[in-house]
Amino acid sequence: SGLVGRNLMFHPYASIQGIFDQPLDGYMGPGNCIWSQQFYETDRSRDFVRGFTYEITRGRGPVATALTGMFSGRIPWGEEHHQRYRELFNRITGMVAICEDLPEPHNTVTLDPELKDSDGIPAPRITYKLSDNSRRMLDYAVDRGTEILETAGATDVMTEAPISVGGWHLMGTTRMGVDPENSVVNEWGRSHDVRNLFVVDGSIFVTSAGVNPTRTIQALSLYIGDTIKKRLTTLFD
Repeated sequence: SGLVGRNLMFHPYASIQGIFDQPLDGYMGPGNCIWSQQFYETDRSRDFVRGFTYEITRGRGPVATALTGMFSGRIPWGEEHHQRYRELFNRITGMVAICEDLPEPHNTVTLDPELKDSDGIPAPRITYKLSDNSRRMLDYAVDRGTEILETAGATDVMTEAPISVGGWHLMGTTRMGVDPENSVVNEWGRSHDVRNLFVVDGSIFVTSAGVNPTRTIQALSLYIGDTIKKRLTTLFD
């Protein structure tokens, strides 16, 4: 199919954090978050397809506050350091938007023709461009998140979209499907071209979805492993 290495997907994340005048105490106790999928499904009036999940955080403790201040430039070194830290600590809450990145064949992982490791194995070359659809989705998530926080009483809102430290959800490049012409593995993870090769990670996703991928990867791994076990005696007939 020529699709091995194509349709690489990440999760573009938007961060929207509100600063409040009053202490929030949201960082105390076990960490947890609230999810909202109000904007998860396609609504053509928003000028993009698919959608995102809001992951709404309770608050930020001392270390997270320091990192937020460092990355945003709101906690400088020098005489104002402690005062600016106190202005942020226990007064930040907000959300991230997990946006669904759609499969596009020009986003690829290939072998670098020149760069090799000490054993002569080519390094991976990653080619990725954020789509216009994802860009519009990020902008919409920032606008709605800002509106939510300001309505809740935030006096200032910090945003970043996409967040610069993102890119840890790697999906696509060996997509699943029943037709060897437009997929790499079949409906239970077996390569169409190499009969004893099975793929059981996020590579087989046909789209990224607007949620964290780990549970789906776990479910697919269990399903594929169980299918292999059931078919073991006739696997290569």
